[in-house]
Amino acid sequence: MKKIKFILLTILSAGIMVSCNIDDSPQQIEADLANTPYVVGFNNTEASPAFVTDGAVYMYSENVVLFGGNDFSTNPNITVNFEVDQSSTAIAGTDYDFVGGTQSVAIPNDRDFATFDINFYSDVIDVDNPKTLVLNITSATNGVVADQYRTLTITINGICFSDIGGMYSVSTTYGFHDFLPTFSSHTMDVEVTALGDGQYSVVDFSGGLYTVGPYVAAYNTGPTSFDVVFTENCDDISWVDQTDPWGTCIPLDGGINAVDPDTGVITISWYCEAYGENGVSVYTPL
Repeated sequence: MKKIKFILLTILSAGIMVSCNIDDSPQQIEADLANTPYVVGFNNTEASPAFVTDGAVYMYSENVVLFGGNDFSTNPNITVNFEVDQSSTAIAGTDYDFVGGTQSVAIPNDRDFATFDINFYSDVIDVDNPKTLVLNITSATNGVVADQYRTLTITINGICFSDIGGMYSVSTTYGFHDFLPTFSSHTMDVEVTALGDGQYSVVDFSGGLYTVGPYVAAYNTGPTSFDVVFTENCDDISWVDQTDPWGTCIPLDGGINAVDPDTGVITISWYCEAYGENGVSVYTPL
């Protein structure tokens, strides 16, 4: 059975005042208000939800709102019907389904909005080629549709599921440091610690140079001298604002920073800007 995860979206409704030309008589005021149509539409014209492509079914909520008309506390029940536009690239039954199987929503007589839900199937989302679901309101009983809010375009974005935490054997080949050719390469075991949302931490990103290599005695480096937090998304490795004791360390220009999806081997190419230390570290799962 597929696991269902619920994503709660906070929707804000906007009020638009509908003006009427009325005279001073209470009877005319009452008559004009009674004949004022209720104006409805989608809460947004565009939405871009993102779902982890982990095979779960994610339920997404959208609103149809009552923009204007008579007193909201006494408005009639308003049923809003919508259809899928032919320009949609998402496929019903494959990429999404309407919860309850209906393409209508009823605004109760004591509310100014109503919510409808859509299930999105994350296992078919292509993170590189998002699909769109375009909805058009076709009619509203006891109301009229605001043209500028008649159409809603939902772009279905994917976020790759990331699970590379664990123990690795790391072999590093150094391109430059102060004591080459001594300690030109090194292999040791390290743990890649998962922090959540595709982020991971590693103690001593240098692959040993700063914890067991010649920098320990020469420069008093140690286990906390080059800890790095990096991100993995769709097999790509990246990081920002990470440093060694002397300055910023960045991905090596032209180097590989990626996960092999078949073997799980991680290759990280790093470069420290202050003095030029750099290397290529290959992480093999244990």
